[in-house]
Amino acid sequence: MKRILIGLIGVLLLAGCGTFNEAYMLDQEFGQATRAAFDSQIAYPDYRYADTNPEGMEGINAEGVMDQYNKSYAEPPSDEVGVFEFGVTGDE
Repeated sequence: MKRILIGLIGVLLLAGCGTFNEAYMLDQEFGQATRAAFDSQIAYPDYRYADTNPEGMEGINAEGVMDQYNKSYAEPPSDEVGVFEFGVTGDE
């Protein structure tokens, strides 16, 4: 009787090491719904120009333009605002 009980406990302990692939399948499919949702938000996934590089100004040539753009925001805007007052509010 003692051997049967020890054998049964051993079988139960080894049953946890069996080939239950539930965790493996969950890990393998993790994130598929999120990836499918992101892919469905692309307007034209097979667009004919999707794999081409855009033509335009080279980075070295555009550096001067970007410097001017960045310098335009270096100074804060002045407090003086050119507002036209027509005296329509009734304040004199």
